[in-house]
Amino acid sequence: MLFTQHSFADPTDEAPEVIGIPTAVKILEKSGYYDFRKIKVVREYNEIAVDARNKEGHRVELEMDLYTGEVVQEQLD
Repeated sequence: MLFTQHSFADPTDEAPEVIGIPTAVKILEKSGYYDFRKIKVVREYNEIAVDARNKEGHRVELEMDLYTGEVVQEQLD
C-alpha cells in the first residue's frame, strides 16, 4: 500500500490582511490622486480597480495591490 503525504493549510494560520476602501483612498490621496469615480475590489486578481485623476489632472485607471496598497498599474483613461 502506498501512502502519499498531503500538505494542508493550518487552520490557525491567519490569512493576509487586505486593505479596505477607506485605506486605499487615503493611500491614493497621499500620492496626489483625487476625484475618485470608481473603486472596486477585484478579489479574483487581488487588486483594487480605481478611476481617478492624477496630480496632473488627467483621468487615469489604476490597479492597486489588494494587500500592500501599491499602485501596480496606471494608464490614462
